[in-house]
Amino acid sequence: MLTEAAGAQQAPPAPDPAPPQAPPIERPEFRDEAIGPAPGAETVSLAQAVALAMGGNYTLLGAADRLERARLQHGDALAQFYPKLTPSYRRASDESSFELALSQKLPWTGGSLKGSAGFDRLPQDQVPLDRASDLSLTLTQPLLRGLGPSAAFFDLRNSRRAKIAQQRAFELQKQRLVIQVAEAYYGVLLQRALLGVARQSLKRNQALLTASDARLKVGLVSKLDVFRAELLAAQARESEVAALTSLQSAIETFRSHLGLAPSVDLEPEAGALPDDVGDDQEPLEALVSRAMTHRLDLQETRDQVEDARRTASLARQDLLPQVDLSLGYTRAGRSSSFSDAWNLADRRVSLSFSTSYPLETTATRTRAALAGIDVEVSRRNLRQREQEVEAEVRGAVRNLKHIRTSVDLQRRAVEVAVQQYRLALLRYERGLASNFDVGEAEGNLVAARSALASLLKSYQASRLELERATGTLDPDREFAP
Repeated sequence: MLTEAAGAQQAPPAPDPAPPQAPPIERPEFRDEAIGPAPGAETVSLAQAVALAMGGNYTLLGAADRLERARLQHGDALAQFYPKLTPSYRRASDESSFELALSQKLPWTGGSLKGSAGFDRLPQDQVPLDRASDLSLTLTQPLLRGLGPSAAFFDLRNSRRAKIAQQRAFELQKQRLVIQVAEAYYGVLLQRALLGVARQSLKRNQALLTASDARLKVGLVSKLDVFRAELLAAQARESEVAALTSLQSAIETFRSHLGLAPSVDLEPEAGALPDDVGDDQEPLEALVSRAMTHRLDLQETRDQVEDARRTASLARQDLLPQVDLSLGYTRAGRSSSFSDAWNLADRRVSLSFSTSYPLETTATRTRAALAGIDVEVSRRNLRQREQEVEAEVRGAVRNLKHIRTSVDLQRRAVEVAVQQYRLALLRYERGLASNFDVGEAEGNLVAARSALASLLKSYQASRLELERATGTLDPDREFAP
C-alpha cells in the first residue's frame, strides 16, 4: 500500500488550460476607393465642359450682349460721317415740289457741309412763271472752338473706346469663367476622392468593430474597446454621408457654371485628380513683366488715362470763343420751264464770319477744371493698378510654391500615417495597446489623405490663377478639344 501511495504521489500534474486565442483582424486596404459618376449619367471632359460653358453660361452671355450693344453704338457713331441724302416730294392739286437735301460732317476739320436742290411747279393762275429751281451749298468751318480732329472725332473715339472696353471685359469674363469651371470640375473630383477616403475609413472601422467584439467574447479586451469601436464606426458612417452630400452639391455647382439646371444629368467624367504638381517656375521678374504687358485690365486702365487727356483737351478748347467761317453758293431761277429756270438762274457766292462768346462761363470753366482733375485721378489709378497687378502675380507665385511644398510634405504625411496605423493595429492584435491608438491612427490617416486631395485640387486652380494674373490665360488654347 505504501508502494501504491508513492506511485500515486509521483503522477504528473494536470496541464493548465490553454489561453484564449485572439481572433484575427481583417487586414485593411490603404488605396483610395475609385468613385465614378452616377450610373447612366452623361459625362464630359474638362475641355468639353469649358466649351459648354462658353455657350451657356448666363454671365458670359450677358457680357456678349453688352459687347454687341457697344459694337452697334460704335456703328451709329461712325454713321455721323456718312453723307446724308434726304429726298422729299410734295404734290397738291395745282402745285408740286421735289427737293434733295444733303448734309456731311467733315471728318478732320470739324466743319460741316450742307446743301439742297429743288424744283417747284407753282400755280399758273397766280404767277406767269410757274417753274422754279434752286440750289444752295454752305460750308461751315469753326476756327477756334470745335476745330481739329479732337473735336470732330470725340464721340466716335468714345464709342470705339467703349467697344474696346467691352471686348476686354468679355475676354476677362471668359478667363474668370474657365477658372470657375475648372475649379468646379476639379471640385467634383475632389469630393469623389473624399468620398472614397470616407468609405475606406468606414470599412476599416467596421473591421475594427468586428475584431473588438470578437476579442471581447474571448476576454481579451474590455467593453470599453467595443464602445470605442462603435463610436468610430458611427463617426465614419457620418463622414461618408457628409462626403456624399458635398459631392452632390459640387456636381450641382458644376452644372450651374455651365448654364444648366441642377437636375440635368451631367457630370465630369471618371478620373482622379492630377497628381503632377511640377517643379519648374519662371523667374518672378519675367512673370511680372509679362503681366504688365498682357493684362487686359491694365491695358484698359492705360487707355482710360488717354481718355481723360482727350476729354481735358476738348474742355480747354471749349473755353475759346466760337468763331466760324461760312462759305456759301446759291443758285435760284424761275421760268416757264424747268430747263430755263435752271439755265437762267442767278448765282451768288457768299463769305461770312460769325463769332459768339457767352459772358457766363462758370460751367465751362468748371468742366475744364474737373477734366484736369480726372487726368490726375486716372494717372494715380494706373499706378495703383500696376502695383495691384504686381502684387497679384507675386501672391499667385507664392501660393503655387506653397502648394507644391505642401503636397510633398503631405505625401510623406500619408506614408507616415499608413505606417502609424499598421503599427497601432499590430500592437492591438498582440494585446500591447487598446484600440484607442488604432482610432487615433485612423483619424490621422483620413486627415492626411483628405488634405492631400485638397492640395491637388488647389494646385490646378492656382496654376490657372497664375496664368490669369500674368495675362496669358487663353481659354481657346488651354482647353482646346
